[in-house]
Amino acid sequence: MVERSDPPKIVLYGPARAPYTEKVRRGLLLKGLPFELREPTGPEDFRRWNPETGLLPVLDLEGIRIIDSTAILERLDDRFPDPPFLATDPRTADQQRQLEDWADESFLFYFMRWMRMAEEREQRRAANGDGRGPLRRLRSLGAWLRAGGTWERPHTALLRQIGARLDDLVGFLGARPFFYAERPSMADLAVYGMLCTLSRDSIPGSAGLLGERPVLVEYMRRLERETGG
Repeated sequence: MVERSDPPKIVLYGPARAPYTEKVRRGLLLKGLPFELREPTGPEDFRRWNPETGLLPVLDLEGIRIIDSTAILERLDDRFPDPPFLATDPRTADQQRQLEDWADESFLFYFMRWMRMAEEREQRRAANGDGRGPLRRLRSLGAWLRAGGTWERPHTALLRQIGARLDDLVGFLGARPFFYAERPSMADLAVYGMLCTLSRDSIPGSAGLLGERPVLVEYMRRLERETGG
């Protein structure tokens, strides 16, 4: 009689709608691993679950805490190698790692930039009442000069740059079902997490940009099918 081993106890800590939490969640689904998702209910949970940096997600794998989404996926791949998160061909695997890093860093840059813009708008409103008058015109002139004299609004410029990055992804994907391979990898998990966040219009206008690129919309549906919906 063959004894059955109990499934590993896995707890994922992080906000469900955050791109890096979704990245890890999809990785767990792809591996077919049972897990529990615990979302923070307040700022104290971030520090309690990750005393080192206060950042989430964090994975508890059989009592061992792992921080950083990339490190989590690497540990999962070591512990549960089937299906793998990287291609067997070293060159392809290197491309997948580079794209994972690119997706994590480049889209985070745009999210952080949007948050700074929103904070600056609130500060201006608080300082200037309704924001009209000579002071606003002077600041508009400064924004125009910083933009190279194009009068392109900062939000418009941000969306234009995000659109360019989405076009890059369309080019990277090409005719393949997934990035650089026929099956999902770490790169796909990272890209999907960011696209999922954009699809919620987290930066106003970003959902429309994604919708204008049906190749990426269908790509997201394929990954969802691969990971169980």
